[in-house]
Amino acid sequence: MSRPRNHNKGLPKRVYIRRKQYCFFPADPTLDPRDGKMKSWIILCNVSDGEPAMHAALALVLGDSDDDGEVGTMPALCREYKLNKLKRYSPEVRGQYGAYLDFIAQDFKDFGVAQVRTRDCAQFLRNHFKDKHNTAKKYARLMKKLFRYAIAEHGTRDDNPMDQLDLDDYETHRREVLPTHAQIHAIRQAGMIGADGRRTYSGPMFACIVDMAYLCWQRGIDMRKLREDEIHEDYIRFTPSKTRDTSGIVLDIYITPAISAVIERARAIKRERRMTSDYLFPTRKGTPYSKTGLESMWDRARERAKIADGIVFRDLRALGATDAHKVGRDLKDIQTRLAHTTEKTTRIYLKEVTPTRSELSVSLPWEVE
Repeated sequence: MSRPRNHNKGLPKRVYIRRKQYCFFPADPTLDPRDGKMKSWIILCNVSDGEPAMHAALALVLGDSDDDGEVGTMPALCREYKLNKLKRYSPEVRGQYGAYLDFIAQDFKDFGVAQVRTRDCAQFLRNHFKDKHNTAKKYARLMKKLFRYAIAEHGTRDDNPMDQLDLDDYETHRREVLPTHAQIHAIRQAGMIGADGRRTYSGPMFACIVDMAYLCWQRGIDMRKLREDEIHEDYIRFTPSKTRDTSGIVLDIYITPAISAVIERARAIKRERRMTSDYLFPTRKGTPYSKTGLESMWDRARERAKIADGIVFRDLRALGATDAHKVGRDLKDIQTRLAHTTEKTTRIYLKEVTPTRSELSVSLPWEVE
C-alpha cells in the first residue's frame, strides 16, 4: 500500500511536480512512446501547459488514449489524423498536437464524428480553457482541421462544427513583457553559478546561447539546433522551423564581429571539453539542448538571480528587435531578420513605441505683434 501524499495532492497517482514540470514516476522503468526510451522519471509537460495537457500526455504514456476507438468515433478520427496528418510537422509540434488529439479523443470518447455539434465544441473549450485563451485558440484551430479531414476523407459529416464557433471570449493580447539589459545580464551570470555556489557545467554554453539569441533574433528551437554546417565564411544560414512548411523562408544573417565572438567562444568550449558534435551549442552528450532543457536552465538561473518578472527565453527575440527599432533601424530590415511575412507581425514584437521625428521648418504667415 502506497503512502498518502503530503504534497502534489489532487494529481493522478505517481504524478508529481518537479521544477515546474508534471512528471510521472512509474513503479518500474517505463517506455516513453514519444521518444522510444525507457525512463524512471517521465516528463509529461510544463505546469504552464495546464492539467489537460498533463492528462493527455499521461494517457499516451500509459497507453490509454486509443484503446476504444471504433470506426466513425471521435477517438478513431483523432488516431487516424495523428497517423496521417502530423508527419509534416517538427517533432516538437507533433508531440504537442498529438497530446491535444489524445485529450480531444478522451473528452469526446462517447461521440460519433457526426454527433458533434458546435455547442459541444464550445462547451469543451469553456470547460477546460476558460482562462487560457491562447491554448483555447490552439485547440480550436486543430479541431477545425480535424473536422475538415473528416469531411474530406470520410464523408462522415457535411459541415464543420467549428465554422460557427464564436471565439470572441478568447481574445488574446500581445505579450507586453520586455526585460531590461540588466535583468538579462543577471540571468546570464546566474546561469554560471549553481545554487551550491559552484560553477555549473552548462553555464558557459548557456551564456553563448543567450548571447546568440539576442544577436540573431531567432527562435529557441533554431538556436538550440544550430549546426556547424549552417555557419559559412561570412554568414549563418537559418531555415526557421516555424515557417519551414509554410512560407519556406531561408534567412542568411551576416556574421558581425559580435556574432563571430560568440561562435568562437562556443567552439573553444567544445575544444576544451574535447567534444565532437555537429551542433554549435551541444550538451555534454553532443546532442542539442531540448526545449525543456533550455527552459529549465533559464528558469533556474532566473530564480537564482531573484528576478520575479515572468521573463522567458523567447523575450530575447523581442528585446533584440525592440532595441534595433529604438536606435532607428528600418522596420523592413527588422521584419527580414525576424523572418516575418508581414509587417503587422513584426510590430507585435516591438514592445515600446518608438516616436517618429518631424524636422519640418514651418514659419508663421502673419506678423506677430
